[in-house]
Amino acid sequence: MKTYVKIFLAVIFIILGLILLIQEFYLPSKNVQYKYSPTEFIEPSESFLNCFEDADCIKIKGSACPTSSGGVEVCVDKDFFQQYLSEIEEKAGREENVECPEIYLVTDKICNCVEGKCNLI
Repeated sequence: MKTYVKIFLAVIFIILGLILLIQEFYLPSKNVQYKYSPTEFIEPSESFLNCFEDADCIKIKGSACPTSSGGVEVCVDKDFFQQYLSEIEEKAGREENVECPEIYLVTDKICNCVEGKCNLI
C-alpha cells in the first residue's frame, strides 16, 4: 500500500513540476497599442515633402491601411518615401498586422511640386 502512495505522490509532484516549468517559460503574445489608428492620417515631416519638380514627388499611403482599404493618400519626396512608411509602421502598425475596413478611397489626384513642397492636387 505504501508503494502506491509513493507512486501517487511522485506523479503529483511531476505534474506540478511540469506546470511550474510551463508557466516559467510561457510568453504570452504582446498586444501592441499604437498611437494612431490604422486609417488615421500620419502627417509626414517637412523633410519628406521637399521637392524641386513634380517628378520628385510620389503618391503613397499616409496611414497603415492602403487607400484601397480605408487609408489616405499623400505625396512625399520619392527619395524619402521608405523612411516615411517606416514612420507609419512605428506609429500605426504594419498593414499585415492591422485590420483595415473594406472601403475603397483611391482618388485620381496627382502629385505636384508647389513652392518646393509635394502636394496632392
